[in-house]
Amino acid sequence: MIFLKKKRRLLELLKTIIQMTDLLENENEQANVIANCQTAISTIYDNLIAEFSEKETVFADLQAVYDLLTLINEQEITVNAELTVKMKQLLQIIFSKLDKLIPLKLNVAFMPYKVTMWDSLASIYETAQKDPDCVTKVIPIPYYKLADSQKIPTYEGDLFPEDVKITPFDQYNLEQEEPDIIFIHNAYDQFNTITQVDERFFTSNLKKYTNMLVYVPYHITGLRKLTGNNQYFAYTTPTMGNIDKIIVAGQYVKDAAIKYGIPAEKVLALGSPKLDAVYQVTKKGKNIPPKWQNQLTGKFVFALDTNCMFLINDSFYGLAFIEQVFDAARMIPNCAVIWRPHPLTRISIAHYLPQMLERYDQMVKEIKERSPRYPNIIFDDGAEYQSFLNSSDAYISQPNSLMASYTITNRPIIIASDKLDKYNLMPDEAFYHFYDLEYPWQQIAKDLVNGKDIKRKYRKNLANSIYSYTDGTSGKRIYEEIKKENLNNFLKRNFKL
Repeated sequence: MIFLKKKRRLLELLKTIIQMTDLLENENEQANVIANCQTAISTIYDNLIAEFSEKETVFADLQAVYDLLTLINEQEITVNAELTVKMKQLLQIIFSKLDKLIPLKLNVAFMPYKVTMWDSLASIYETAQKDPDCVTKVIPIPYYKLADSQKIPTYEGDLFPEDVKITPFDQYNLEQEEPDIIFIHNAYDQFNTITQVDERFFTSNLKKYTNMLVYVPYHITGLRKLTGNNQYFAYTTPTMGNIDKIIVAGQYVKDAAIKYGIPAEKVLALGSPKLDAVYQVTKKGKNIPPKWQNQLTGKFVFALDTNCMFLINDSFYGLAFIEQVFDAARMIPNCAVIWRPHPLTRISIAHYLPQMLERYDQMVKEIKERSPRYPNIIFDDGAEYQSFLNSSDAYISQPNSLMASYTITNRPIIIASDKLDKYNLMPDEAFYHFYDLEYPWQQIAKDLVNGKDIKRKYRKNLANSIYSYTDGTSGKRIYEEIKKENLNNFLKRNFKL
């Protein structure tokens, strides 16, 4: 199939032939011109014959030009201005036929690396799948877990949902495919210290084979205004120079990226597919999957989310906090907790604090085995987090990407703090605070379990205040905008003869 990038190249090649005809009258250049033109015609012909019927008149036209060049080369025809004009006219007809014959078809590649982060691309993929002018392929790429001076090869292609057709990375030839668009959700290349994608899929290499490399972050930037480099690490990374378009969740993130030197036209504030995922699974209310129904049915469920460095930055504080959350399930009737650590938690502990790994593994083992020490507590390390969110009545975390997504649900959020600082973009009164001395965690938990939610009125349309397209349409808008940009770039090229 001939896709947009190849169509552009074939038309440019034909345009070059047209321009070279002016050199045919130069006897010193004539032989080289004829050879180059015939090579170009053969290339065009071979590409077309693999896709279209020989009955198409463009094949006879190309053959006529090729034969005419042969006669000139054999000096059976003398080149003059009149002949050159007629040849150009025929080539212009061929150009128009080619432009009409080859459809505007897009070849789109999605290159996720972790299945738990597929949600950052999923709704874009679903939209592209429905587009008759698009052929999509999902190519999960291999990566390395970096721990204790080791690079552990990892591949998760076999973990993706059954409705996502996977192309093995070793069966995908970038040079042959030349995708018109590549969507990625990890653009850090060698600058990531916990995981690293295989070098073959660094942005610097992908950019060689596409005119549209799109970075859709696997996270949603949190709630804080621009105050330093940490939160906006991605936009200070040199790899951003390889990216054609960066998708961000809201205008405030775009403003931050611009301040870090990213050109404004490169950044599109179109929301996040992660918001789409949460919107879709929670719009009908709480829904517990069968695997957890025995443990959770009839209970008020707190969803506890901890980031990958939570138990590393201050392990004593981290463990104490988790145990206090678990106390709600231990002490309050009809209460349960689902704990979902960040997917990179264990590898982060192994990398930064290996002496704590045994303690962590033992705690996880006891929870999974339903030890009496951990009643009504579930450990969730599944490939998708939608069940985690949709089984919950309230959410507990530090401000992070998943918490940002949860604001869509209008359900209670308890932040691991005593208050939000002045740099946060959402109102402090919309959240409960775990360490609020006047309204501590133990009382918050009891009240929520018993149906008392004093913050409800402040949470209405919370996500809309800082994020774009929180109505489940972000992926659709991203795909449509990138497609339009690609087609516009094609049409803007000067193909006028």
